[in-house]
Amino acid sequence: MNKKSILIVDDDLETREVLGNIVQSLEYECKVTENGQNALHLIRQDKFDLIISDIHMPGMDGLKLLREVQRTNDDIPFIMITGYSKDYSFDDVIEAGANDFINKPFTVCELKIKLNRIFKERQLALQNKQLLEEQISINKQLLTLQEIALDLTSELDFDRLFELIIGRVTKVLKGERTSLYLIDWDRQEIWTKVAEHVDIFHLPIGEGISGRVAKTGEIVNVDDARDLPYFNPDFDVKHNFRTKSVLCIPLYNRANERIAVVQVMNKIGEHRFNENDVSFLKALTSQIAIALENSQLVKEVRLSFESAVRTLSATVDAKHHLTAGHSERVTEYSLMIAEEMGFDEDELEVIKYAGLLHDIGKIGISDKVLLKYGAFTPEERAEMNTHPVLSRSILENFRFPKLLREVPLIASCHHEKVNGKGYPDGLPKEDIPLYSRIIAVADVFDALTSPRDYPKYTNDEVLNTEPMPLDKAISLMKDEAGAHFDPHVIEAFLKCLPRALIKYRGSHFPPKYVDDTIRNLAPELLSQTL
Repeated sequence: MNKKSILIVDDDLETREVLGNIVQSLEYECKVTENGQNALHLIRQDKFDLIISDIHMPGMDGLKLLREVQRTNDDIPFIMITGYSKDYSFDDVIEAGANDFINKPFTVCELKIKLNRIFKERQLALQNKQLLEEQISINKQLLTLQEIALDLTSELDFDRLFELIIGRVTKVLKGERTSLYLIDWDRQEIWTKVAEHVDIFHLPIGEGISGRVAKTGEIVNVDDARDLPYFNPDFDVKHNFRTKSVLCIPLYNRANERIAVVQVMNKIGEHRFNENDVSFLKALTSQIAIALENSQLVKEVRLSFESAVRTLSATVDAKHHLTAGHSERVTEYSLMIAEEMGFDEDELEVIKYAGLLHDIGKIGISDKVLLKYGAFTPEERAEMNTHPVLSRSILENFRFPKLLREVPLIASCHHEKVNGKGYPDGLPKEDIPLYSRIIAVADVFDALTSPRDYPKYTNDEVLNTEPMPLDKAISLMKDEAGAHFDPHVIEAFLKCLPRALIKYRGSHFPPKYVDDTIRNLAPELLSQTL
């Protein structure tokens, strides 16, 4: 592994020598120079991982050097040193763009700690950047597939399709009932994808008529199933049914692998299914097989797409250890609220992806702001407040299917307030999508009940950076109904709150943090958990 390279800039010879000896003793490579102009020359020639610079220097001082370097190399970390502590405060230097500040005299231990911290932060930032690039590349590939598959499912419900097909088979072939079995070769069983008049059930491959057809690929067409040595009468006994004539045919995919079985029972008005019935069902099974393959592809792509989105979302959250899991929890809270408000499955799908991706714009926020410990300066707050706009800009480059095409707008409005005082656009309530109003409640609740780098506050007091006491958080959410939050969303939030607390009890929430509230609101949920 290559050693880290550090450039030391100080007009004092003794200081340069002392710093150089310390840095080399810590096993870093080191170069030294006496002024800013020489430093710029060296930076253009060589690659440095960190610069340690005195502030007070003739010609070009340390802060001017910092500004010059940031014009072309804004990712090189700086440590500023000075013996004039009265002229420069820590905040002044950090605000100027430095990563840390050391007053002379300093100890070897102090310098070592600062170097280790900065290099660890830099390594984490680089790893996060690389991981995000990889995930975005993967996501582009998945979205290409999703464009085809999800647009198809927006017009066609495969589960409904299979029910219609099986119902049509029964009607056309004049049978009493039809079943579609899927073959699971890994589990060595078949199970009913669609079974008329009965619940889903499983059979070992080879057992019964359908199990035998799955195993051998033969077509079975008999007058009376009880004449077959492999017929299993248990189904008839359990369902009070009498199986007589049976037509059972295997289904093959494009690779000529058996993937399913269709079985029609009891030809009405005749003793046996005829050859025309067999030909019809054989022709239809090829269409069913294509639909099955398509449905499985859609399911896999959906899972892959969701997995990629969740990974990308978690990667953004993981840029800071205190926000890990934030988007996942916001999504779950939002889904609970939406379910409480009566949203249908398609609407819940929109909420899910908008929730997972609402903070994607933080990719574009600089690490020195995103990873900062403590309150933001006005400039830093202004930069952080751009993340909803960045979210929309990024998401508008996605090729979302029709169902999800409002996700970029929804994600960009989660910091708007119903009183029109939110950001980025200060939208009035009627212009804020209801989905965004739901995510706003979930987002603030998670922020209040999670540790953060900045102090939390109520209307009358400033608290610490730890999770706000739960009763205070709930009270604050209630108080903001009609100002920050939509009152109807808050009402739904309060109804589903016990379920939300139970879901994360013992993982995100320590039991002692939530148990009293759950006990007061829904004691039965707590007793079931315990």
